[in-house]
Amino acid sequence: MKKQILILGVILALIVASLPAVGAQDAPASGFSWWTACEEDLTGETIPFYHFGDLSGTYAFITQPFIAGFTDAVNYVNENGGICGATVEQVYEDTAGEQERAQAAWDKYSAEEDAYSIYIYASADGELLREQANEAEIVLFNAAGSELALYGEDGEGGYQFSFIPLYTDQIGAFCDYVAVPENREALGIEGDPKIGHLTWPNAFGRASDTPATKAYCESKGVAVIEETQVFLPSVSDLTSLIQILLDEGANIIYTTTLASGPANIATSLASMNLENAPVVAGPNWVLDTSVIGLGQQNAFGIVGNLPYVWWDEIEGNAGIQLVNQIWAEKQLVPAGDDSDAVRTALGRRGIAYLGAFFWIDIWGEALIQTINRVGYENLSGAALYETLDNFEYGALQGAQPIDWTNGSRASHMTRIGSIQLVEEGGNQVPKILPLAVPEGQDVWVLAPDLRAIGGADVPQ
Repeated sequence: MKKQILILGVILALIVASLPAVGAQDAPASGFSWWTACEEDLTGETIPFYHFGDLSGTYAFITQPFIAGFTDAVNYVNENGGICGATVEQVYEDTAGEQERAQAAWDKYSAEEDAYSIYIYASADGELLREQANEAEIVLFNAAGSELALYGEDGEGGYQFSFIPLYTDQIGAFCDYVAVPENREALGIEGDPKIGHLTWPNAFGRASDTPATKAYCESKGVAVIEETQVFLPSVSDLTSLIQILLDEGANIIYTTTLASGPANIATSLASMNLENAPVVAGPNWVLDTSVIGLGQQNAFGIVGNLPYVWWDEIEGNAGIQLVNQIWAEKQLVPAGDDSDAVRTALGRRGIAYLGAFFWIDIWGEALIQTINRVGYENLSGAALYETLDNFEYGALQGAQPIDWTNGSRASHMTRIGSIQLVEEGGNQVPKILPLAVPEGQDVWVLAPDLRAIGGADVPQ
């Protein structure tokens, strides 16, 4: 009898051990299948995703697809369980690139009790709102965080986070790349590399051009022309400014611009019969379908940072495959459907649409981790910040590596890529792909730390 009781007890113990923990079987699945399991059921709740920025001004050509991307990402999350059962609601407005309107949008959204975080698009807005976000204890996710926006004048990380490397670090990674003779030869750079800056005169445009980046590049054998040439986004003919840099010996034109900026530089070079020399380079924003669309064949050969897996790198990455699948379902429309055709144009397979999925993934995972730790009733910007202040994550299953540990507020891993013509089905198709590196070297590299204050790789 005792033996039977013992056997029965063992069987019951095995059954209990196989059951989920108390409450876990009631917790709903959340949007992306790889998110951390929820410990609360938030069915019936609504969690807003606030964002604002320039959707009709200088940056409109590249930022408008954010709306299509956020819409599709949020819909996908909601169709697959939301965030622990809670419905995600997208809340946004256009500031047209005007600082007064950005401030007004901040004032409006930051007053909401559920404004745990706000997503913004521009370096200038990040610099404007840095201290206000710190004081209000509201997380700012920034698509384009400058050094001043992320670290301030004291070099200390605050409530603002970016998913790309700092622009200072990106040009450092580029200088590391062209410092290798084999890489220069592959790009067609003759002689010693010499960079001439040609960029916009705003917070974003100036972000790569610092004493620290000049010193670092020159320490690697990459000369940098002292005087930077600047132009307004409205200027398309850049031949005279390019000629100034050529006269100074530049064989690389480096531009911290996007959309029309790199496209107009490439087009101006073509008008000077200089399509292949000098090389046009820049940070991640120069590698985008907006540049291809505006520059057409002149855009081929533009070089930039590629700190994430791109649309065209489908093999081996389930996250990128998922975004391609959703885009195909939501953005490709029957011919003649005029209303949807507008949405298709705004939903280009570019940085903004893809970046929207990165951000919804990062935001959702961080929220779940925070809710699991403090409980939904105690969710706040400060609690979310505590999660992000020591956050490592591979968004879209490793397509975007994030490491915000040890006070970091930007990501650090990157690659060097270019706009290439690739043969596909008998046709030459433009694609954005990483560049090859000499045998024995990794395509993914750790970008140098070139912050003005505390940058570990700034030459002393």
